[in-house]
Amino acid sequence: MSDEYRALSRNAVLLRDEVGKAKPTYYDLPPPDHAFGRAEPPDMEGAREVTMNWAAHVPRAKSSSNVQDYQKLNSLAAAQGVTSSKQLKHWKKNKDIKLVPKAAEGASPCVIPSDILPAFAYGNKSRPSTPIDRVVGNLYGLEQEEANRALYQQRAESNPSNGRRIIKLTMKSKMEIKNAKERRAQADNPPEPKAPWTMSKFKKVQASMSPEEMGRAPRRTNSMPSLPAFFGPP
Repeated sequence: MSDEYRALSRNAVLLRDEVGKAKPTYYDLPPPDHAFGRAEPPDMEGAREVTMNWAAHVPRAKSSSNVQDYQKLNSLAAAQGVTSSKQLKHWKKNKDIKLVPKAAEGASPCVIPSDILPAFAYGNKSRPSTPIDRVVGNLYGLEQEEANRALYQQRAESNPSNGRRIIKLTMKSKMEIKNAKERRAQADNPPEPKAPWTMSKFKKVQASMSPEEMGRAPRRTNSMPSLPAFFGPP
């Protein structure tokens, strides 16, 4: 069965997929750039607007003085025998009882610093925030480099070297130079060889054997034997 027939058969079982690719479909689908689902309208307030904007509390408007006290009106109407809404309507035309705002209960409120200074802040003062932009931008390092460059320039102007560079030696280099000078002086003026150490009671004793007899005669440097020794005695 050829691949063309498989593609034309529109049979999901006969369709053959390629290695590394998704299996082809036999359904009539929209173009690849089509997005499925319902498009939601964008939200007017995102996370940034919600977290970065603070909505201050708006107190409720106080009742004005031109407001009727309906609680007192209903109590008086009930006390005078007004029982229907029509009777109450005619009864209220000649009554004018204003609402008196309630006074603050308890002691007078205390005055706090923020009432006098709106910018007053409570709590312990914390350290200032880290200027992360200056840290990431290496601005502190650049400022230190400029300060070091100005310091070196000031030292160069105050102590001119006249073209000569003074090299400061370390303690190790000074000791090495000192030891080298001592070794050079000892090589140029070698000291006298010291006599081998001998006990004081043997210093005046004379030797009774010669070095040759003791076997301490200097050896010959050549490795060739002498002729009499090679040919024997005459």
